[in-house]
Amino acid sequence: MSIRQNVLARKGQRLAAWYNMVPSFAWSILNLAPPFIYVYRFLDLQWLWVLVPLCMAPYFLQKGFIDRLALSRTRDLYIRLGVDVIQEFVQHGGMVNRLIRRRYPTYRIVFDKTTVHRQLSATYMFERFHLGMAAAFCVLILHAAFSQRWEWVLLLFVCNFIYNVYPVLLQQYMRIRLKHLLG
Repeated sequence: MSIRQNVLARKGQRLAAWYNMVPSFAWSILNLAPPFIYVYRFLDLQWLWVLVPLCMAPYFLQKGFIDRLALSRTRDLYIRLGVDVIQEFVQHGGMVNRLIRRRYPTYRIVFDKTTVHRQLSATYMFERFHLGMAAAFCVLILHAAFSQRWEWVLLLFVCNFIYNVYPVLLQQYMRIRLKHLLG
């Protein structure tokens, strides 16, 4: 790789970091604000002893176990569920990549086996994060249901679905696509 290509690649990566921050930040603010408000208003501090370990537990899951959680071994089910559409509006998604490629047409996330393996590892990390968050959201939903705060049950359920369930499905979908690249 020439010096000019190397400089352009680094500039593309810096731009990608900024562009990818926008959807990540937006989705996080929209979907994490309600649970934080709920915790602040309605939960005793002792509940953190339940929520924090639940959030951390998926980080101890092995890749093989996470693979068994996948809904399907093919992309068809994920496409029927609209996961490919969601992929347009997330970090490293279609929209962000198109914006970056306007300025840096050669920009790619995956371009050899090393980057495929790196992205595969990232899917496991993201899935663990969203599984932990989903578990914490479920505790909050159950707490709201037992407290008969039905508007909170609905709001937390919708936020959990958008912020955690679909991202877990997206990581499973991405693994299928990446493993296909490996052959």
